[in-house]
Amino acid sequence: MKRLLCIALLLVLCLVISGCTQQPVTPSTAGTPTAAQSTTTPVTPAAGNALVQLSNIQPNASLTLDPGTFILSFKTDGPEKMVFQINGFQDDEITELSTTGPFSGSLTFGPVIKTGIYSMNVTGNGSWTAQVTQVNPKTPLTVPVNLSGSGTQVTPFFYLEKGQYFFERNETGLSSPLYFLRYANGSYLMDVNNTYVQPGFGEDSPHPFLFIYITESGNYYLNTLTNKNPGTWSASISPVPVIPFMGPGPALPEKGVK
Repeated sequence: MKRLLCIALLLVLCLVISGCTQQPVTPSTAGTPTAAQSTTTPVTPAAGNALVQLSNIQPNASLTLDPGTFILSFKTDGPEKMVFQINGFQDDEITELSTTGPFSGSLTFGPVIKTGIYSMNVTGNGSWTAQVTQVNPKTPLTVPVNLSGSGTQVTPFFYLEKGQYFFERNETGLSSPLYFLRYANGSYLMDVNNTYVQPGFGEDSPHPFLFIYITESGNYYLNTLTNKNPGTWSASISPVPVIPFMGPGPALPEKGVK
């Protein structure tokens, strides 16, 4: 009896050891489609140098900016109403937003097309910090691309070839932020009639996707604006498939001709 018990324990021990040391199976990727690149939008969308620091203790700053793309990243400690004002352009840029709790967000402004002196003024009714960074599209993403973030954000750069694309979002109506596509230099990507910034969802639009038209190959980025800060959102950009030209069909014989 003791001998049988020892044999049974030995078999169990062997099975346990075998299960613990078995190498995991690596699934084959043959025939698996490549997934779209995905990124959670960071507070600082791309690497760059911080040019100035702001806070509720020091809310104003003036600095010289050369042409380029600039991001104003900010962080609040709780619910807050904020106003961002940037002077030095032909028309001053003013953005107002509210946060419902602690929030890290980012804004973009410009384009800065010539070297000049620009002043920043940020106001809020609580504790906050901010910084201005100049960024460069050194390693842009490639489409199809999935982008996700929370509230008012600026995404990393991505490269788009000239052509037509789907812009799809997972939130619609008032649950969606406003989306604004920009060239890498900060200029807005307008529609073909120069009437609105693409993709062009209205504030209460029910549409889950729209077509966007890229007339010039290059680097682009997306900024979102909403009063729901924080408030999650996600969107994707993918090329519209090109339908191949089928050509003429076979010639049909005339009636009565064999």
